Amino acid sequence: MRSGKTLWDEICLHYQRGVETVRSWQKSWDALAGTIDDERFRQVQALLRGQEQEARIWRDACTQYFATFTKRPPPAGYEAPEHPLEFYRALPAPFSIVKK
Repeated sequence: MRSGKTLWDEICLHYQRGVETVRSWQKSWDALAGTIDDERFRQVQALLRGQEQEARIWRDACTQYFATFTKRPPPAGYEAPEHPLEFYRALPAPFSIVKK
């Protein structure tokens, strides 16, 4: 890869950046507390929590799937998946992205 990293490292770090992006949105939103009405603030905060959860699920499911082929450890800066691949395979749609 142009970055000098392996494809595996780039895949892992790409999904990790997605999670980190949502987390930065959460911090930006949280900094607006008190400047937006409470109901709207809490609604958006809840949506951002859900988006972070979905980003982690996609990151973990996709990288766990690709890990079955690469047999390499994830790169530094990548958070370990919360569950094994079988957990993600068992999730109902739309999260059942990795079929057996």
